[in-house]
Amino acid sequence: MRLISLVSLTTTIAIVSLADSSSKVFRNPNFVIFMSDDQDYLMHSLDYLPYVQRRFINEGTQFTHYHTTSATCCPSRVSFWLGQFAHNHNVTDENRPHGSYYKFQDSHLDDAWLPLWLQQENYKNHYIGKFINGLDANNTAAPKGWEHFEPLISPGIYNFTNPIFSLNGGPLEKHPGVYQTDLILEKSLARIDDIANSDDPVPPSVIKHLFPDAKVPRDPNFNPLVQDKVGWVKDLPLLSPLQINAIDEHYRQRLRSLQATDELVEARRNLVDNTYFIYTTDNGYHLGHHRMFAGKQTPYDTDVRIPFIIRGPGIAKKQINDSPATSSHFAATVLDLANIERPDGLDATSLFDPKKTESFAIEFWNNNIVEGGSMETHINNTYKAVRLVSKDFNIYYSAWCTREHELYEMNSDPYQLVNKYNRTDPNFLNRLDALLHVLHDCKGDVCQRPWNTLHKDGKVKSLKDALKPKYDEHYKALPKFRFLECKVYYDPE
Repeated sequence: MRLISLVSLTTTIAIVSLADSSSKVFRNPNFVIFMSDDQDYLMHSLDYLPYVQRRFINEGTQFTHYHTTSATCCPSRVSFWLGQFAHNHNVTDENRPHGSYYKFQDSHLDDAWLPLWLQQENYKNHYIGKFINGLDANNTAAPKGWEHFEPLISPGIYNFTNPIFSLNGGPLEKHPGVYQTDLILEKSLARIDDIANSDDPVPPSVIKHLFPDAKVPRDPNFNPLVQDKVGWVKDLPLLSPLQINAIDEHYRQRLRSLQATDELVEARRNLVDNTYFIYTTDNGYHLGHHRMFAGKQTPYDTDVRIPFIIRGPGIAKKQINDSPATSSHFAATVLDLANIERPDGLDATSLFDPKKTESFAIEFWNNNIVEGGSMETHINNTYKAVRLVSKDFNIYYSAWCTREHELYEMNSDPYQLVNKYNRTDPNFLNRLDALLHVLHDCKGDVCQRPWNTLHKDGKVKSLKDALKPKYDEHYKALPKFRFLECKVYYDPE
């Protein structure tokens, strides 16, 4: 018997786990997946997780250019399980009508997604914790593919001392006064029989005093004196000392909330050998970067570049993989490792596919919501971007609904401080714009091999190939990508 269990913590944490408590050696392996909530990669949050360091980074492979393609909870998590970009599943928001669990159900997205494909191959799938927003007292029905589906229910998703659960769509289970992360740890451990005895998790009374001197790393993009940005970001004033103090405290609270996940990683240390362990998150986070207070939903690396570490049979230890990767690669990766044939229509291949594309789209349709206690909202935060990572290039290129553009050369400018769009050869921009035009609404194989759409003869496989001067007129004549208006939802028409 093969099992999948999924657990999530919402003190900015979600844990996904698959495990087999009676496994010997099977052709098809088990999977344990930990998914944190809003965890940054670039503020060094992994450095504060000693068990993740010991059990994952030292024992597995870390993908250092792994990205979400939509920097907010619902679209990112749905892409993770479907193997599609947000413009294909069209869950693009946290709330109705364009997002949430209501939109997920109305669109019947669980008719074709990873949990169901695994279940059809005799996997037993278990989920505990945060799924996506919109699970509430009126909407608790379990999606297809899970034998045990125990999500957090609103308003208990983000209430850390009054969590609410529902098992398989059943009655609400309320836990007033219980620390949410401890309860999820207890529930997740209970789902696995063959597990080593573990110490009690660090209690909240201890956690709240950890890391008293920690501060957001003062990288060059933290509250920069010069702001070379577009849209609403370019007009942000410098953060005040009071705001910076609040940002640092927010950072410390985020580090503290991650400790329960770290404890759970250690608790599962003695699970069976025939198991892949995966640690990741749904999206990143910014705190003071580019003068932004606190939040996500932007196309910058702070928000889209996230942790992804895997260990297990055949996975190299202490290995860094710097190839381009996204959350949309996850479904194909698990299917390949499980020796299950991939269905048609996936937008990405396996993370371990040596021929996977060098480029992918980052996309968002909505306003930007400032977090950390602020009630501020910035309009016109709709954009499409291309990230291209190869041995020859490391590029970010974006088009905003305000008709503004950005171009950052990420090897020389990793903090995205110098917008080179207006100082770049138009022939080079024409290539990037054509690539964005293909990726903005791509499906399936087109997402995996976008250059084949631009060159039907198949002779161009990369940006390096496309830059040959003989193609200048071809790219000059191609239509340019642009938004017709700033909509807060994706309109495929």
